[in-house]
Amino acid sequence: MQAGYNKLNITPKEAVRIAGYNRKELSKGVLDPIEINSLVIKENKQTIIISILDSIIIEDSVILPVKQAIFEKYGIPFEQIIIGCIHTHSAPAYFKPFFEDVYIDTELQNSLIDSFVESISLSMNSLKESYLTMEKTEIEGLYGNRNNKNGIVDKSVHVIHFMNSHSKKDICSFIQISCHPTILNGSNLKLSSDLLGWIRQKYQKKTNVPCMIVNGYCGDVSTRFYRELKGEDELERVSSSIINQMNHLHTLETNTEGLKSTTFEKKYSYNGQTDSFVQSEIPHLKEVITQSNDTSKLAMSKMLLHNLEFKASKGEMILNLYSHIIKLGNILFISLPGDITAALGQRIVNAFKNYHVIIIGYCENYSNYFVCNEDYGKYFETYISRLSKGNADDFIQNVIDQTRVLLK
Repeated sequence: MQAGYNKLNITPKEAVRIAGYNRKELSKGVLDPIEINSLVIKENKQTIIISILDSIIIEDSVILPVKQAIFEKYGIPFEQIIIGCIHTHSAPAYFKPFFEDVYIDTELQNSLIDSFVESISLSMNSLKESYLTMEKTEIEGLYGNRNNKNGIVDKSVHVIHFMNSHSKKDICSFIQISCHPTILNGSNLKLSSDLLGWIRQKYQKKTNVPCMIVNGYCGDVSTRFYRELKGEDELERVSSSIINQMNHLHTLETNTEGLKSTTFEKKYSYNGQTDSFVQSEIPHLKEVITQSNDTSKLAMSKMLLHNLEFKASKGEMILNLYSHIIKLGNILFISLPGDITAALGQRIVNAFKNYHVIIIGYCENYSNYFVCNEDYGKYFETYISRLSKGNADDFIQNVIDQTRVLLK
């Protein structure tokens, strides 16, 4: 096996607009770097690329030109290139989130294409004979299911160490965690990769090894019930506490015999004008707004109503959902295109108990929230989903079925 890695600092030097929380102001300074981190894994003639941006979302306007450029340069098919983001709400507005009204600087967005190609190319050029080790721990008392404190959540943190086979020195560390990086709220105007970026920085400093980080199935997971401080102070507290708990990582048994990959792709149609939940909930919310004197309830109801009416105003939408599935020995990397709630992510993990499953969320063209049948309509996530009831379950089951085919 060979591995190559690159970390590229792409922090804008000028003030820019920020995607997240519908902020109108330009950024005012930088709290921590905005990066692209790229990992290449190669075995025999098979090459897999994982390239992750510090951004709230990522879309085909950048993904497809990057994949085309890499295909032309190295002959690597689109299906073997995973491009995603960490979902920070404090990075530049490279893309316009569906429910936000933020100006996108096309020049800034286009600059991402060259940056991705540069980072991936540098990773390709740094390929070295390698091996890996893998560790895991559970994080307690810092984040959980944000709708139900005792609800489903993935509190595991996986760390994969890629090592140079000859020098025995680290090439990079690869961290996977499942938590919304939303400690910084809409009042923050400093560019930041938020919680995941701070974990990445602190782990790099602790180990003196370059590090990348990916987000898993955290659609309904955050620090909501565990907050003690605010802003940067809380960011420091939570990130430091996670790093401290990562002192208790335990080694997992791994093998890397055989690198195989496949993909699953399916289109789903959504129309808010005919969606039964949207059409029944709009009049209900209007009634709540008319009758309620509770200020916080009014504000929430107005926001939810706006989201539903906005979805309805768009008419029919086609979402093309895409998943990469990679088998590296007894490790499975599975990418998913949006905010995957914990119940759905857990279905995938539970289906492959003989494997170490690394789910990478926020990959490919961002498609908002994936909510399972049993939770559909109960919580906030449904109001900003662009999938009809049952679509998320169908997609996840198809990913599981396609993974089983790969493992045969």
